[in-house]
This record gives sequence, structure tokens and C-alpha cells, in this order.
Amino acid sequence: MNKIGIPDRHRAAFLVDFKSPLEMGYTDTAIPVGNQVLIRVSGAGICHSDVHVWEGIWYKGGSPGKLPHIQSHEISGTVAAIGDSVPERIKPGDPVLVYPWQWLEDDRYTAAGLTNVPDRPVVPGINIDGGFQEYFLVSHYRYLVDARGIEDLPALAPLSCGGLTTYRAVKKLDGKLQPDDYVAVVGLGGLGSYAVQYLRLLFPQVNIIGADIREDSIEFAEGICRMDGYINPASGDTNKAITEITRGHGFRGVIDLVGKGTLSIYSRALSKEGIYVMVGLMGTGIQESISPFFTVSMEKTITGSYVGTLSEQHEVVDLARKGLINYRKPVSSRIALENASKGLQNLEDGKALGRQVVVF
Repeated sequence: MNKIGIPDRHRAAFLVDFKSPLEMGYTDTAIPVGNQVLIRVSGAGICHSDVHVWEGIWYKGGSPGKLPHIQSHEISGTVAAIGDSVPERIKPGDPVLVYPWQWLEDDRYTAAGLTNVPDRPVVPGINIDGGFQEYFLVSHYRYLVDARGIEDLPALAPLSCGGLTTYRAVKKLDGKLQPDDYVAVVGLGGLGSYAVQYLRLLFPQVNIIGADIREDSIEFAEGICRMDGYINPASGDTNKAITEITRGHGFRGVIDLVGKGTLSIYSRALSKEGIYVMVGLMGTGIQESISPFFTVSMEKTITGSYVGTLSEQHEVVDLARKGLINYRKPVSSRIALENASKGLQNLEDGKALGRQVVVF
């Protein structure tokens, strides 16, 4: 133990070889200086991005920057120690969520509040070490979101990615929807269970249609938030099912949380002035097509949505704190650090429902 009661070394799960089980070991515990804050981790979520890193798919792009590597960018915990430049309002013992979409230096995007797309991103668990460890050093206190009033701190962790990403995507529909419009959520797993909640909260007048090839995913999302119908592309003619369920109107909005074999199908189902929000990265490296004629002649909008801003992260936690969204139910599995590899494998194999969280 050092002079502030923090262990000199702590346990961590290391990615040593791609697609191999993570190896348990110990790493040095940093003492925060300046604006830094040391967090004792309560929960570390497992995201599909972690699977891409674990598989080595993103290695050519520089993620991770080195091996061994500590994964997970969804981190919640309590303040363990603070640097000498951290404001007095932040104290040891405070519960916090760590905003993972960090940046190396301020630029025109961060200055405009677009903290999700900085020129030089630094993301825990992706290109620097992340949350599969007992203690995590946050480079600057600005990345901490106050979690006081949150009853289940480990379950909060996925709100820093799954819950944040879907919130920004759903907000892109603002001003585009009319009462009784149809909105599709494509992909009802860990992300979809948040997206349907935001839609119901922000646009209570629309019809929410879920789409997934897994019946258990549909049932999982339905158990969290009521939908007005659903489509299973694996069980029949998708185009016919869309026509029937929307009464021939098509979708005014689509939130695509898959991004693999979905754009060409659901973009055709957009109504006039419909908006298609692309979120999922499952189809990285796959080319899909849309119709230029129908996109132009029907004034459709195809747009991307990437994670979320620091301001939106605060909004998401406020919604959870006020009970306006259920942040607990999307967490379907809580696992020990030693079993983090199993969580990654479950997600790769399509066996995971909802979000998995490593708990400490």
C-alpha cells in the first residue's frame, strides 16, 4: 500500500494474443497528478468494439497501440484519489461514470462541443488501456460524469457507449417525425434495448417497429420497452412485412444498429423525407448500395451517428438518475474479471442478449 491507502499493484485482464483468452495478471497502480483522477472500477462493460479489438480487426488501424492491452471503454466506479489540480467538488468516494470519447488536445471540433469526433481521439480500451482492471487512471477530471443518485453503479457503465450512442442517434430524428409515423430500430440487442426507450420517451406519438433476426432479442427488448410491432427478416419476405406493418407508408425514420446487409433493405423502405441513421459497424469493410434516384426524388436523408458528445453523456446519466430510462434491465449478464474472455466470446458468437458487464 502507498501513503494514500491505494495498492501499489492491482489485478487486470490482459489481451496478449488476438482471439486468445485474456490473461490475468497485475499492473502498477498510478498515483494521479495535476488534473488526473484515479478510479476504483465498479463496472466495465463489454461492447462489440471490444470484440473487434480482441479479434485484431482494428489492429491495422492502430487499435490497440500495443500488446499486452487492457480492454473496455465502458467504465463506472468511485473516485479513489485525485491530482492536485482537481477541483474540491470532486472527492474520494464519489460515484462516477467515465466519458470514454476523449481527446489528446483541443481542436475546432471539441471547441464546438463535438467531442465525439476530435482530430486526435484517445479512447480507453481501444487505443489506450481500459477498464478490465481494478483501478483506472482518468487523464482529466472533465471526463467524469457525476453518478450520485444512481443506485446500481456497475449497470451504469454501458451508458457511456451503448446508452450514449443510441441517444445521439435517436435525437437526430428530432423535428423529422409526425404523429403516427413509423420508426424502425434495426438490431434489438444491447443497443436496441436503449434505443426503443429513447424513442418512447422523446417521441411518444410514433409507432416503434423493432427488427431483428433473433426472436430472443425481440423478446428481450419488448420486455424492457413496449414496441408497436416487429419484423424478423429471417422468417419471411421483409419487404412485404414492412408494407403490411406500416400500412404501406414506410418508415419515416430508421435507426440502424447493425450496418451489415441492412442499408440496402431498409433505406428502400424510407418514406418521403425519411431519415436513415447509420450507427452499427458490423459491416465494416462491406459495401452496400442505395438508390440515388429514390434518395433524391423522395428527399431521403442518409446520415451517420457516432457515439455521443460529453454534453449528451451528462444528459443520459440525468435520464437514468430521474428514472426516465431503465438502465438496469439492458444489463443481462454480470461476470467476474476472470471471465471477461467468456463475455467477449459470447458476444462474438451471438449468444449475448443485452449488455454484459464485468463487475468488481
